[in-house]
Amino acid sequence: MAKYCRWMLVVGFLCCPLIASAALPSEELLPDTTKGYVSIPNVEMLRTKWNETQLGRLVQDPVMRPFVDDLRNQIKNKLSKSRVSLGLTLDDLSDIYGGELCLAVTQPANDESQHATVILVDITGHEAQAKALVAKVTKNLLAQGVKQKNETISDAAATVLQMPKKRPDAAVHEALYVIHKDMLVVTDRRDLCQHIVGRLNGKKLGTLSQVPAFIATMERCASGAGDMQPHIRWFVEPLGYAQVARAEAGGRKKRGVDLLKVLPHQGFDALQGVGGHVLFATGDQEVLHRTLVYAPPVKREAGDSNPERYNLAARMLDFPNTDTLQPQPFVGRDLGGYVTFNWKMIEAFEYSKTLVNELLQGGPDTDLLEDIIVSLAKDKDGPQVDLRKDLIHHFAQRASLITDCRRPITPDSERLLVAIELTNPEAVQQTLNKAFESDPDAEKREFEGQVIWEIVTDDSPVDVEEIKIEGAGFNPFDLGENEQVVEEEEKKILPNSALTVAHGHLIVASHVDFVVDLLKRPLGSDVLSDAADYQQIEDALSKIGAGTDSFRFFTRTDEAYRPTYELIKQGRMPEAKTVLGKLLNRVLGPDEKGILREQQIDGGKMPEFDAVRRYLGPSGGYIRSDDDGWFIAGCLLSKDVP
Repeated sequence: MAKYCRWMLVVGFLCCPLIASAALPSEELLPDTTKGYVSIPNVEMLRTKWNETQLGRLVQDPVMRPFVDDLRNQIKNKLSKSRVSLGLTLDDLSDIYGGELCLAVTQPANDESQHATVILVDITGHEAQAKALVAKVTKNLLAQGVKQKNETISDAAATVLQMPKKRPDAAVHEALYVIHKDMLVVTDRRDLCQHIVGRLNGKKLGTLSQVPAFIATMERCASGAGDMQPHIRWFVEPLGYAQVARAEAGGRKKRGVDLLKVLPHQGFDALQGVGGHVLFATGDQEVLHRTLVYAPPVKREAGDSNPERYNLAARMLDFPNTDTLQPQPFVGRDLGGYVTFNWKMIEAFEYSKTLVNELLQGGPDTDLLEDIIVSLAKDKDGPQVDLRKDLIHHFAQRASLITDCRRPITPDSERLLVAIELTNPEAVQQTLNKAFESDPDAEKREFEGQVIWEIVTDDSPVDVEEIKIEGAGFNPFDLGENEQVVEEEEKKILPNSALTVAHGHLIVASHVDFVVDLLKRPLGSDVLSDAADYQQIEDALSKIGAGTDSFRFFTRTDEAYRPTYELIKQGRMPEAKTVLGKLLNRVLGPDEKGILREQQIDGGKMPEFDAVRRYLGPSGGYIRSDDDGWFIAGCLLSKDVP
């Protein structure tokens, strides 16, 4: 039910009438064990503002109707397979909103094995419609074998539906529907329902509104907004949400390293919360977002003279602010996306020792990172390179990521290039030459005297099981049973790559021709900083507070989405290797691992991309390192901005 509700919220909040809210705000109803939270304060306002954006107009454009309808049907079919349907439709919901709509996931008693989901709807002025909806849901589910009980929970009438057991030893799964004091409460936990009804009755209980991380994120994001009210508010406690997602997925097989145990051990529990505001059609921006990653310095015991901000591997999170994040002279204007940031990489390398040791399951008296360094330097069959001395210690503090797309569009069209600023480029080039000259997978190429090492890996199947660290299911924190075994190709970030040293940077690219394109361009000619859309984004960011920052982002959304769109049109979407393509394939694909899904969208009905790109403007953002974490702000501009 939880995943169904979550997706129902994401897809279905765009249809409802405007009536002033009389119910308590959701953060004053939810418990302080809330780990994930999305709130729409005024659904009608959100719908209106969304429709004013170019993205909203794109969805409504008749030429996109076949694509939108097919995608909606796929999502609907996916949802219908996840647990028992609530019997709700989007049209049903459009009659009951009277104010705020909220979806939250909680961790009862902060027990990592527990999870709960709740939907809160302010039904001020729509109580009759809400009661009719609950009656319809009940009737539909009774036809599916659900058992109904009418109970009183904290003096509120509740409809309790018990779902059929999938197996005899399974726990009873309940869905509870309560209408009380202008609020519809739908949840799968009795104790959560009792808490919310108790708060509606004025009972003093711990709430989300009292959580320091929630307070900090909401106040920080509101501070720069002036009179503008957010159309969406959201909050996540990262590690807690990951635990809830795992519990909802049925737990984790006891095999391999448990990342959710490792991260707190390594100090990453310092990231207490992430939350933000999103606004649409502000007048200057199509989309405006503000986010705070709340991570204040750890509290030290009396007499502890440790000057470090965080503990152990979390000390890697050191991104100094700077006013010199303009694009480098070698960054051409013909690209899809550009990210540049300041990071103390040498220190981060040293601080990673304890993390590497725990991930590789080393003992308390071992230093596996040092063992790796020694092995690389002394193994006669290895590269015989001192990773620290010959490479890492020549890193400066700035790195950049460039993406583009070569044509014609194929599953391999998206190109990635990483550039790391160096203090001694000559030494790093010598290190590359030494490391790869005897590597059978490395091929030495030259372009106008510049040495490029191309690494081509063997794509043949390997009879070895690999551990997948990333999450499973629909979201990046969902660390469930599916995190175990993946194919060799899926595990690799850059299965093929090309490396060189140029313009004072270590260059690592996914395609050797990307490196050649960079080398062919005369330094300082036709650069990104001269592009009109880049300058528009820079002006927009300065108006929302950009200045001395640690990260800068720039994306041409039309170029970023083009590969995925064209592959759908070609009927080759399941083969996509783009970041967006992989995400969509994961969401819409079969549950069985290793099975290539069949494309259900009829790409032949889709218009040419030029009919779509006119809706997709440039976007950008910045991150500033602050005393209590990192503040993030960004925007999407209209394609029509002069």
